[in-house]
Amino acid sequence: MALKNEKLTHLHFYYHNLLAGPNVTALHLNAKGPLHLNDTADFNHPAGLFGRLTMADNPLTLDPELNSTTVGRAQGLYGVASRTDATFMELFNFVFKADGEYRGSTVTVLGRNHILAAGIREMPVVGGTGVFGFARGKVHVKTHSFNTTTGNTVVKCDVYVFHY
Repeated sequence: MALKNEKLTHLHFYYHNLLAGPNVTALHLNAKGPLHLNDTADFNHPAGLFGRLTMADNPLTLDPELNSTTVGRAQGLYGVASRTDATFMELFNFVFKADGEYRGSTVTVLGRNHILAAGIREMPVVGGTGVFGFARGKVHVKTHSFNTTTGNTVVKCDVYVFHY
């Protein structure tokens, strides 16, 4: 297969991780994580949540408001990967569903996300399909809003992807 000239595409959107409310998009697969340190484990501490897995099918929108234009879905899995801080291991496919040249294409992200870190966090793009076949690159994420009662989160996402 002959490869064409490589392109760099910058995608900007927000993803909505909704753990509570009428239209839940993320579901914990195990309530407290498999690690039970002892009978007095503090499940508000990252060590008590270590191993907790969550499956998600989160909407991707152009703006931070959930009712703004939907461009796709973030479908995948994330889990608490640290016993000492709020760090997730994330595996997501950004599936583009809006009409246009990216419709039906995906970008795959697999990486570490220290969710409470200040500023921009970075994860690698490890692949893609359709327009983004042979994709590589990086994703910058920054928490736009977080509801401490529900856990619902809106994340600003900038994807920089090289593809053919």
